Amino acid sequence: EAGHLVATYTSPHLLQVHERIQIDDRPVEPGELRRRVREIRPLTEKHEASWFETLTALAVWMARDAGVDYFCCETGLGGRLDASNALPAIATLLTTIDLDHQRILGETREEIASEKLGLLKRGVPLFCGVDEDLRTQVFRAAVRAGSPVHYLDELAEWEDTGTERWQLKLTDRVVGNLPDPGSAVMRRNIALALLTLTRLGEIRGESMLPEDPGAALGNLFLPGRYQTVLRSPDWIFDTAHNRQALAATLRTFAEAPCAGRRILVFGAMYDKEAPSELVESVQACDRVLGVPVSLPRSRTRDELKEVFAGWGLEPADWSAAGARCRVAPGPTELIDWLENELLPDDRVLVTGSCFTVAEMLYRLGIDDLEMTRRPARWSDRPSRPKE
Repeated sequence: EAGHLVATYTSPHLLQVHERIQIDDRPVEPGELRRRVREIRPLTEKHEASWFETLTALAVWMARDAGVDYFCCETGLGGRLDASNALPAIATLLTTIDLDHQRILGETREEIASEKLGLLKRGVPLFCGVDEDLRTQVFRAAVRAGSPVHYLDELAEWEDTGTERWQLKLTDRVVGNLPDPGSAVMRRNIALALLTLTRLGEIRGESMLPEDPGAALGNLFLPGRYQTVLRSPDWIFDTAHNRQALAATLRTFAEAPCAGRRILVFGAMYDKEAPSELVESVQACDRVLGVPVSLPRSRTRDELKEVFAGWGLEPADWSAAGARCRVAPGPTELIDWLENELLPDDRVLVTGSCFTVAEMLYRLGIDDLEMTRRPARWSDRPSRPKE
C-alpha cells in the first residue's frame, strides 16, 4: 500500500503449498512453482536439502525474479539454525516466546529465546515484543551481536478494548483509525509491525508506511489467524496450538460479545500441550466439541476425551442428545451435526492445530484460501461431496 513491491514467505500452509510464497499479497501461481520445483530438484538432491531449505530457496528465487523491494521471511523453527538465517536482513522482529517445539529448541523459555536470538546480526535492528522477564536476556544477546534493540512495550501504547477502531501511540506520533483485527494478540503484532516500519523509514530515509495505515490494514488477509470465514452463524478459525496462543485465542472468544451460543471445536496433535490454565475460557463455552483429523499425529477420540476431562468436562457419547461436550468421529460427522444444530446468532471457534483448521476448511468445501478473503454466509458456503 505504500508503493513497494513486497514478497512474503510464511509457514505452514493450510490447503496448498503455494500459499507460503506471495508477491504483493497474492500467492504465486501453482504452475510456476511446479516448474521451478522441477528445475531445482537436481540441486536439492545433490545437496540433500531438507523440505524447508528447498522451499526457502524457491521463495528467495521467485522473490528475486519478481524484482521485489522487500522480502518478509518468517523463520520455520527457532532461528539460529533455521534456513532463513542464511539471508541478509534490514530488521529482525521477535513477537513473543513461549513453550513450543521443546524437543528441538529446549525445555525452557530462556533456551527457546536463545535459539531465536541466534537470528541477530551486527548493525541490524531488533524490534521485540517479548515479556519483561526475558528482556535482560534479549538485551545481552543484542549487545553481543551488535544489534540495536527496540522494545515494543517501551516505545508504544494502545488499548485492548475490543472496539472497532483503535490507535497506536508511538514516541513521536499517533497512528489512528486502525481496524480491529479480532484479537489482542493480533493488535500486539500489528503494533510491532507499525513500530518497525516507522523506525525503519527513519533509518532508511524513505516512507515505509502508506498515507492511511488504517485503510491498508482494513485489507489485511491473514488466513487462520482468528479469521472469520463464515457468517450467520460466525465461524472463526485460529491455528493456535501452544499454551500461550491457545490461552489468548480462547480468552478472546470467551470475552467477545455473542448473542447466541459459543461453540468450541477443538482438535490437537498428541505432541502438543492442552494446559490446565485454559479451563476458565473453555468452561465459558456453551458447547465443546472434539474432532480428530486425518493425521497419525492427531489426538484420537479417546485422547481428546482425556483432555476434556482434564478441563472439568464430561464428554458424552457422540449420539447423546443435548450433551454439552462430545467428541466427533471425524470432521465430516461434526459438520453434519452442526448443520442441524447451529442457529444464526451462534459463534463457532475452530482451533487447537494448523491441521485441524486446514481439514475443517477443506471439509466445509473450501479448496483455496482466496475463497476466504471475504466472509461468506454459512448458507452460501460451497458444498463438497461426501467422501
